[in-house]
Amino acid sequence: MIVPFLIILILVFVNGLYVAAEFAAVSVSRPKVQQLADEGDSSALLLLPILDDVKALDRYVAACQVGITLSSLVLGAYGQEALSELIAPYFSQLQGIQNETAAGSAAVAILIGLTGFQMVLGELLPKSIALQYPVDTLLRIAHPMTWSLKILHPFIVFLNGSGHQILRLFGMSESAHRHIHSAEEMQLLISESHEGGLIEKDELSRLTQALQLENRTVSEIMVP
Repeated sequence: MIVPFLIILILVFVNGLYVAAEFAAVSVSRPKVQQLADEGDSSALLLLPILDDVKALDRYVAACQVGITLSSLVLGAYGQEALSELIAPYFSQLQGIQNETAAGSAAVAILIGLTGFQMVLGELLPKSIALQYPVDTLLRIAHPMTWSLKILHPFIVFLNGSGHQILRLFGMSESAHRHIHSAEEMQLLISESHEGGLIEKDELSRLTQALQLENRTVSEIMVP
């Protein structure tokens, strides 16, 4: 009785892990991961080559998408098979409902229940956590994702290759996942470049002021 529900929880957890991995990977601060890698963090050392290589990041995101799809398919198939036997008898006990109708009603109820359960716990919740804590999320799932990249490699190669071929047929260029740096990340990069001797003090001041322009009014920068 309990086993089917435990398996469903595990499948939802796996789905959530891949969702969190995908959103964390595309929103994480690369300089923060670099800093942790410099400090010897093993998870950061695993992730840094992926974040530095556009193609590797593309494969990482593809692994997440394959994992999400497979876990969702298995969840739907297993959930229908396992829960129908448990729920259908309750529907058949309702007045005026035949066994075939009860089975169909149970299937619809299971589909709605599993979909809502998966959306909340397997998608929305892990996405929110990953977007709020991208670095922590990415570091915690670094090792499982490394295994997933190896296990799902044939699927990733096939699906990525198929997608790229379709894009070429329509005359479209291949796109890759890239990081977009925030103002805070740019400030950190500038500070690190100054500490490394690549940027002079006056250049540091000008670049810092340029990043702060959005916080200044026109009257503050106008010359009478």
